[in-house]
Amino acid sequence: MNKFIGQKAYQNNSVANPQIDDAHGAVSVCLETLLHNLKVLADKPPHGSELFNRVSSKCLTAIYILQTSLDFEKGAVIAENLFKLYDYVKFQVITNSKSSEDADIDQAVSIISEIYGSWKTIK
Repeated sequence: MNKFIGQKAYQNNSVANPQIDDAHGAVSVCLETLLHNLKVLADKPPHGSELFNRVSSKCLTAIYILQTSLDFEKGAVIAENLFKLYDYVKFQVITNSKSSEDADIDQAVSIISEIYGSWKTIK
């Protein structure tokens, strides 16, 4: 197999810049994934365990995707408020990775549950 085939495929616009046909569905999946993994963190898996590290990483990845998908031009106030809420949730996940006593994962679950519930009613 030619080692340049993969590089050429990556340079192809359809691979380098994928188009999401259903942006609403993609956000739904991110919110659902985030909510599920926050609930796992709320059950307090042992710090440093494979489960703890995996769900923490998935939470941070989902938050990153959600924050970078916000459209500040079309919905400035809503986008700014969602960004701040996602930032708060991210702070709780990071704080939880340092000390579970200082983190409020239950509040993070509540916030994302409310956002997800509202999101499902759109469209």
